[in-house]
Amino acid sequence: MTRATVTAGALALALLATAVAAPPSLPTGPAKAEARYQKTMPVGWGPRSSKAAARLVKRARWEPRPGNRKANHRIPPKRMLKAWRKRSDMPYKRFVNGRFKGTTDEIIQWASLKWGIDTDTMRAVAAVESWWDMKTLGDNGDSFGLYQVRRPYHCWGKCQIARYYTAFNADYYGGIIRSYYDGTQKWLNTVEGNGKPYRAGDLQGSMGAWYSGRWWGPPERPIEPYLEAIEQRRSERIWKHPDFIAYGRG
Repeated sequence: MTRATVTAGALALALLATAVAAPPSLPTGPAKAEARYQKTMPVGWGPRSSKAAARLVKRARWEPRPGNRKANHRIPPKRMLKAWRKRSDMPYKRFVNGRFKGTTDEIIQWASLKWGIDTDTMRAVAAVESWWDMKTLGDNGDSFGLYQVRRPYHCWGKCQIARYYTAFNADYYGGIIRSYYDGTQKWLNTVEGNGKPYRAGDLQGSMGAWYSGRWWGPPERPIEPYLEAIEQRRSERIWKHPDFIAYGRG
């Protein structure tokens, strides 16, 4: 059974109710700053290969989290991937490899393009989960990185593959959300605590399952506030806001 419980970055929660001014444009220059946009693709779509997704990424030097640089330029070695796949029950694990290097936003683009998930939603989730900071630890030190991949449900031991490899962290998140969305996680209809019957084609339910480990539940851990936080960050495009950018410069 797969289950994840994630904790948003403290600063993200603190700013959640704050009115946000109109965000500025990203820096401009020889490389276009506006990223390639991916809408959520239909059930059963894809994924693209890592190489095909990489070719679609809009490259730019913009980096609001310079502290992510080392993690952003690491690719998991084959032995580490093999060990992770041996223990993982994620339906699309054979496609998850973290084979991409770039800025934090480029990595989010890449995972979005690879898995066919709305790009700005992927950006917003990363803001709620970690404020785009790979050093973020949640759940008493059990959740790691950009999307707060949690042990023991998604990785084991020191969880180095999710903790120190940004592209793997984003790749895994994209893959598991796609697996929920495609209707492959049938175990969700065999457990108690769901608020609705599990079904394919529900992106909000898929993100909620990552948060709570149940489908639109359980009552003691409602997913609605989590989904509202994601939608707020998405509508604000918080990654363009001066306070968000300044967080990585302090």
